[in-house]
Amino acid sequence: MSFGAIVLAAGSSDRMGTSKPLLHIQGTTFLGHILDQLDAVPEIDSTVVVLGARAQLIKDSVEFGRAVAINHRGHKLGMFSSVRAGVRALVRRQPDLDGALIVLVDMPMVRGETYAAVLHAYQPDLDDAVLAAFEGEAGHPVLLARALVLRLGDTAAADPAEETLSGFLAAHAERRRYVDAKDPAVLVNINTPAAYKTHLGPDAAEAGL
Repeated sequence: MSFGAIVLAAGSSDRMGTSKPLLHIQGTTFLGHILDQLDAVPEIDSTVVVLGARAQLIKDSVEFGRAVAINHRGHKLGMFSSVRAGVRALVRRQPDLDGALIVLVDMPMVRGETYAAVLHAYQPDLDDAVLAAFEGEAGHPVLLARALVLRLGDTAAADPAEETLSGFLAAHAERRRYVDAKDPAVLVNINTPAAYKTHLGPDAAEAGL
């Protein structure tokens, strides 16, 4: 099967006080590290990065490799809007994809093996969505099956009734499945200076946070 990935990196990072995609982790940036992890998963054929706030700065600061960056002008409408923008760009790039992995830039500690585990768990006859979980608690990344990807990307259809990704997933709960990724990082959002110091202390100190 062939999959794509969408990295959501369009937010204004208000709570962090500085651009989250450019924060330090393991000698690179949050966004650069995530792209490296995704590049290591053979089943991922295309990656789209959705940018918004500080888009040009991020483009100038990160090596995107084979990933493609898009500038979502409507990013202030919220994460779900960025998901839909990313889906449309990904489908144009990879029209025959079997599913799309949704990745959050403020969760850079997720391992490449975890992304692969979610993809390998996907069963097209049974699943509309597969979510990484740890010890029974759902987290990210999320894999959307082709049918949901096309639904979100269809500009000719009415907008989904749901206003958030979690609401959209809840509306498809009958074919939503959780996979124990055995990776606690699937629950770790680093979106404040306190969270950065807790989970990435030396990197936070280097960044002056």
